[in-house]
Amino acid sequence: MNETVHFKDEIVEIGDVKTHVYTAGEGEPLLWFHGAGGITTIPEIFNELVSAYKIYLIDHPGFGQSEKKEDRFTEFTDYNYFYRDFLDHYSLDKINLVGHSMGGRMALEFSISHSHRVKKLILISASGLYIEGVKRTDIFIHQPEKRPSLYFYNKQYAEEMLNQEKSEEEQSIEVKNLTMFARLTWEKDDNRKFPFLLRYITAPTCVIWGENDQILPVEHGKAFKKYIQKAELHMIKNCGHIPQVEQKEQCTQIIKSFLENSN
Repeated sequence: MNETVHFKDEIVEIGDVKTHVYTAGEGEPLLWFHGAGGITTIPEIFNELVSAYKIYLIDHPGFGQSEKKEDRFTEFTDYNYFYRDFLDHYSLDKINLVGHSMGGRMALEFSISHSHRVKKLILISASGLYIEGVKRTDIFIHQPEKRPSLYFYNKQYAEEMLNQEKSEEEQSIEVKNLTMFARLTWEKDDNRKFPFLLRYITAPTCVIWGENDQILPVEHGKAFKKYIQKAELHMIKNCGHIPQVEQKEQCTQIIKSFLENSN
């Protein structure tokens, strides 16, 4: 499928939160949790998924064009209840859930607390796990112009990100996203209970990791495979923290094969 997906773009009230929601496609529901940077562009990976899945792509509360509700969303587990409301709003009993980076942590938290609502779980460079002796990169200690080089193995992608022109609105949303991310992670940048809690995830799980990830080294992916009982791990060579962009074709094939497998 070569054409670009056209998403329906709307503000929906979920509970009492005005929420920015993109939807496209038909078929089984696939809910995508974005990372700390928010939805800057619609990932091209959806071109290959939209024919078989109804895709839901949301600005998490506090990110993008969704409402902040600062009194409501102070830690990651608060999103569990919001997304339960979200599924109920759209009458979705079970969903295929994909989470990238920070969104991976949200997907993990939701899959632990609402295992009966998740059919299959896909984690892409997911955060939230602490591993003794494994160094992670704190993006806040780096200047904005340095950060793109940390996200990618192929520096061409870093240069494209760095040279991307942004409107005032886009710059404002970028600040909003990073502020919310900092608020959520300032004192709790990992969940020390994950090694115990991850056993409550019952959905078949696909873990995708770039071998050259500088943000969260590959040891994190290996640990998720160890702790999640129905997990498989796919390592992608010549790839950094954003496989769905840097190695789009391989990442897409892994996701499609995993979702199409009846097990």
